Amino acid sequence: MNADTLRKLKHELRTPVNHILGYSDLLLESAEDCDDPKTADLARNIHASGQMLARLLEKNLLSTIGEIDNGQLDVLRESVRPVVKQILDILSSRSMLPAADMHQNDLDRIRRAADQLLILLNTEKSPVSG
Repeated sequence: MNADTLRKLKHELRTPVNHILGYSDLLLESAEDCDDPKTADLARNIHASGQMLARLLEKNLLSTIGEIDNGQLDVLRESVRPVVKQILDILSSRSMLPAADMHQNDLDRIRRAADQLLILLNTEKSPVSG
């Protein structure tokens, strides 16, 4: 993968991770304002997973200078997928939340960002697919 493709890939992957982090922060703030500890815990767990994603990207890709090979991309895929799935599992538990409807927009945005990461990791046209 050449340097231009690598730059594009970095941007494509950072964007949904930043969305996960940002919307989980908003969700946490809203849950704390509403005195909703269950949703606040969910938001903290999502945020922690988002931070893990950011660290994985930094370790496996974002610190890479120049080119990256398919083996490195495979390592990236295999390290990121379980964390994204963990976020999706956390989101699936939201039906047990007392104020899930109030936080629906943030939860949906987090889900879309996580889904986008999986698409980027799985789509044949994506530079992440090799």
